[in-house]
Amino acid sequence: MSDHDPEGLYKALEVPPSATAEEIKSAYRKLAKETHPDTSENASSEKFHRISAAYEILSDPNQRAEYDSSAYQTSAQEAKTRIIDPICCSRCEQVTAQPRYVVFFRVYSFIVFTTRRPVQGIFCASCAKKEGLKSSIITLLAGWWGAPWGPIYSIGSILSNGFGGKHERSADESMIWYNSLAFLSRGNLKLSYALAKQSTRTLNKDIARDATELAAQLEMAGVDPRQAKLKNPWRTSPLYGAGHFLMAFALPGALALSIFASSQGIGTNTGFGGSRLYSSPPLSSQKQENVQKTVATPNVPTCASVPDSGQLLGPSRLAASGGHSLEISNGSSGNAIIKVRAEPSEAVIATFFVRSNQTAQITGIPDGRYKVQYAFGDALDISCKHFVQLAGAGQFPRAETLQTQQTATQIITQVLSYTLYAVPAGNVTPQSITAQDFERQ
Repeated sequence: MSDHDPEGLYKALEVPPSATAEEIKSAYRKLAKETHPDTSENASSEKFHRISAAYEILSDPNQRAEYDSSAYQTSAQEAKTRIIDPICCSRCEQVTAQPRYVVFFRVYSFIVFTTRRPVQGIFCASCAKKEGLKSSIITLLAGWWGAPWGPIYSIGSILSNGFGGKHERSADESMIWYNSLAFLSRGNLKLSYALAKQSTRTLNKDIARDATELAAQLEMAGVDPRQAKLKNPWRTSPLYGAGHFLMAFALPGALALSIFASSQGIGTNTGFGGSRLYSSPPLSSQKQENVQKTVATPNVPTCASVPDSGQLLGPSRLAASGGHSLEISNGSSGNAIIKVRAEPSEAVIATFFVRSNQTAQITGIPDGRYKVQYAFGDALDISCKHFVQLAGAGQFPRAETLQTQQTATQIITQVLSYTLYAVPAGNVTPQSITAQDFERQ
């Protein structure tokens, strides 16, 4: 097992620790189909659960960062008995004395579809600034064009990238201490002392205590504190920060000004000697009515009676009694159709309807791993099972494993609860999907 894969999670998915989020997702889907009892003759329940557990951690940027940084743990005693390799940047693969585990985000949008993809790993300061700039430029070009999340995610991601990305202080401090011991084991006492002095200010009391003791020992060994100092390579320059600030707000500012000017009917008529602002007079009500009549409405037969919230649309694989439950609160302005799909077969377990500003619940979901998809629209077609035209579709990013538990006195099932509107401090970021992905059976 690799030192950089302490629990073998990357090995379980057959990918290297440097794999991207897309590579991890692709590997999981491939291996899940090969090992799931419902989709493969070579099924292995133990391997399938191992793969699912690995994917649950590595598909979440925060959990993956915590797992990756946990690989770098050692003690001062180990540094005296064996040579330890210092940490290398995952991009340039060069030794970096002051590494950070950083998560940058790239935003991709198209009309109503927006997705935010993490780019993460252990970086040196130089490679981190390059990746932060690259991710922000990609977001600037590809992230704004989805409503409503495109602009929101783009501004947040560009500002985060510009100020060093998302990183945890505890993980950074653990790696600095690890490197102090690594350079100690290699006889580089000056660099080991400089990193130990940094580690004396860590939030981890055990590390701070050991670092203080190591620094004192190195001073006794002859290390000059005045010469053993390191500059902070992670300090953001004003020019770098200003560039990201402009990328975050220049485009929305220009769009807002354009929209304001259009809404006011303002134009310019420039002639010799100066300019003059004018506004077009509003259309009369009769003229407005004539303009509206020129927009053709397709004559598509629609559903005569809108389903109630929670009504199933078509056949389902729900149990008649027992099973797990799913609750959907639709706080959006449009009706919604919800689909529950089994992983990894993608089979539809149930499809049901939730009216705008209502809550619906279904029960009878059997044990298994599922993802929840949703689509918005207004009019249903004549079958009352599909929207005439989707206003948008998405899915919640993490598949959930539902497992019934049984004690001596009771049977315990689970209830999943999701909201279809923005929640302050919410912990789920939905993923956009195409209409074809939602509609396929």
